[in-house]
Amino acid sequence: MNIAYFPGCSLHAISSEYDSSTRIVCGTLGVHLDEVDDWNCCGATAGHSMDHELTMRLNARNLAQVARMNRDSVVTPCPGCFNRLKNTAIGLTTLPGERKKKEASMEGMHGEPPKVMSLLQFLTQEIGLDRIAGPVKMPLNGLKLVAYYGCLTTRPAKVAEFDDPEQPVSMDRILEVLGAKTASWSHKAECCGGPFAASDTDIVLDLSGEVLEAAQSAGAEALVVACPMCQLNLDSRQGAIRNHQGLEADLPIIYFTQLIALAYGFSARRAGLKRLLVDPLPILRRKGLA
Repeated sequence: MNIAYFPGCSLHAISSEYDSSTRIVCGTLGVHLDEVDDWNCCGATAGHSMDHELTMRLNARNLAQVARMNRDSVVTPCPGCFNRLKNTAIGLTTLPGERKKKEASMEGMHGEPPKVMSLLQFLTQEIGLDRIAGPVKMPLNGLKLVAYYGCLTTRPAKVAEFDDPEQPVSMDRILEVLGAKTASWSHKAECCGGPFAASDTDIVLDLSGEVLEAAQSAGAEALVVACPMCQLNLDSRQGAIRNHQGLEADLPIIYFTQLIALAYGFSARRAGLKRLLVDPLPILRRKGLA
């Protein structure tokens, strides 16, 4: 299977371990990720809040690039990129005026824009749990996790069109077929404060602190994410959260693709686990997984 792949800025930089583990997982499953030619930044939350029209044009161009590759769908691991690409695809489909205004950005795209899927959606719906379970060589037995979806993976529901917006289960199901145990908890779809990462870090510390505290209360040994911004906030700010609100947090924040790669028999190094700030290796070693 070949599919267009939009990595986004984070996966080419600070979240390169998400990119590399995604490529390992998809390669193992027989999926070739064909990176979108000459893609540009999606604009993310910052661009959208400052200039909605510009962000729409940026993503109309990205979708046109996918169409030029003769692909009718595109997958992106980042929920922010997914949200912006999917919003644009919906606007181009349902609002003729939007499409006409963006024709200069859409050279090479005729008819419907490509289907936009998050990586989590693609693996769940297009690959399926049975195929994901097939290559497991080292089950994650004994590992107690919480799956954290954040605020964009499944919301807004009319944009994501995937999983339950308030109580999603898709990542939990993947982790469970790998052999891990997932806990029910209160904050799986709460915001980590990502949009305020630069403008008001106290908000980030408060919200991320609440997420970490809820994960600890659920008995989690690690928190599993599918979002670069969530991973960055929760992984890099635990010391600041400790100083800000006294929460003693020392919880590894791991991409779900890293755990799939580990279960498929790839080393902790190949899975990018050594790039994480809160070291997951002590816990994994205690479970005989590293």
